[in-house]
Amino acid sequence: MAATQNGPQFSGSGDEPPRNRKHEAQITILLAIIVGCFAGILRRTMEGVSYYEAISTGAVAAIALAGLIFVCLTYVNRP
Repeated sequence: MAATQNGPQFSGSGDEPPRNRKHEAQITILLAIIVGCFAGILRRTMEGVSYYEAISTGAVAAIALAGLIFVCLTYVNRP
C-alpha cells in the first residue's frame, strides 16, 4: 500500500498544531529591535552624550542585533 502525498506529515503527538516558524522569527526580530534600541540609548545616555547621539547609537544597535538574529535564524532553519 502506498501512502498519498497530498498533505503534510507532522511528527510527534497529534494533539499539538504545527509551529509557525515565520511568525516566531518575526516576533524574535521585533523584540531584538526593541531591546537593541533600548540598550543602545540607555548606555549612551549614561555616558553623558547628547540625546541625538544616544538615539542614533540605539538605532544602529537595534539594526545590528536584528540582523544578527536574522542570520542566526536563517542558519538554524536551513534544510
